[in-house]
Amino acid sequence: MVEKETSEAICCLRTDRGGEFNSNEFKEFCEENGIKRQLTAAYTPQQNGIAERKNRTIMDMVRSMLASKSIPKEFWPEAVNWAIYVLNRSPAAAIPDKTPEEAWSFNKPTVKHFKVFGCIAYTHVPDAQRKKLDDKSIKCIFLGISEESKAYRLYHPPTKRIIISRDVKFAEQEKWKWNNSKDPANTMSTDSDEEAGGGDNVNEELADNTQEDTSADVPITEHT
Repeated sequence: MVEKETSEAICCLRTDRGGEFNSNEFKEFCEENGIKRQLTAAYTPQQNGIAERKNRTIMDMVRSMLASKSIPKEFWPEAVNWAIYVLNRSPAAAIPDKTPEEAWSFNKPTVKHFKVFGCIAYTHVPDAQRKKLDDKSIKCIFLGISEESKAYRLYHPPTKRIIISRDVKFAEQEKWKWNNSKDPANTMSTDSDEEAGGGDNVNEELADNTQEDTSADVPITEHT
């Protein structure tokens, strides 16, 4: 991906001695592509200090996000993805006057679509997917931004489904109240009585960063 997007070749790759980096397949891949490998000494993460420090920053963010909204630890991969997404669009000391995303893509990113991880999100249910007396929206949890669509990535605890939708209203002060079961599908009511805020259309908020046609409605898609 690095070479295709930047036309720059990877000359050297420094990693720890994890099994995924010590396999014969990975060694052959590096040799075939002219990539020099550097392995840190065992139990000396300081030899790869920049990467290790960034990992620590990410995991500190993840712990804070999960604790803030009382999200079960099973959702840590989703929190990691959102933390990285936010960091890539935040100022960095190593890149004066730019964010990592801007340095990579040469496009200044927008942050208007940023929401609090784990907050309550009310997603619109299209007419074609509901009956006359069904609710027009369903309550979900905000997990981040879809990697495949200009839409929000949500989780619906009662059905254990991921929902991708662009038309969502957020209540960022609210959080889902989970019961004591380890199963994330067992849920209770939300903690706050605050009304949901105004509607947000991720399609408009991300428009500055993409040339994809957005004239058609983005339907809700569910993934098991």
